Amino acid sequence: MVSIVARPTTVSASLPASGQGAVSAHSGAGTKLANLASDEGFTPLEFLDAALSGCLVLSVRIAARKLGWLDRLGNVNVEVTHKKAQDQPSRIAAFDCAFQIDGDFSAAERETLIADAHDICTVGNTFAAGAIVRDIAGPATTAAP
Repeated sequence: MVSIVARPTTVSASLPASGQGAVSAHSGAGTKLANLASDEGFTPLEFLDAALSGCLVLSVRIAARKLGWLDRLGNVNVEVTHKKAQDQPSRIAAFDCAFQIDGDFSAAERETLIADAHDICTVGNTFAAGAIVRDIAGPATTAAP
């Protein structure tokens, strides 16, 4: 029997009055937020690319399991590159995904794994369908003295 464990889905970013920001997940994960190319950490756009590539590699494994091919699956790598839109509003216009799937698969089977991974991937499906971004009441802020 499979035991499903819920993981907190809230993530927050903070930026001190001076210095570098941070991103932390309520699950306990965290990293530095880079606002300059020379800063350590991820930029917000790299987080988007990371979310998509991470979701796709996991989705390849899920697809292989569903197809009964998991025993043939080796390493999976997905490299994601984004292209910014030329017009406003500022946004990503396209994500290019390069898959490397190791294992004893025909070209057609690899195409099936990739197509199924795209169907499974929550992040990619969210980007494709568009999600509503809304503001809600948050913790009270403190006024400067």
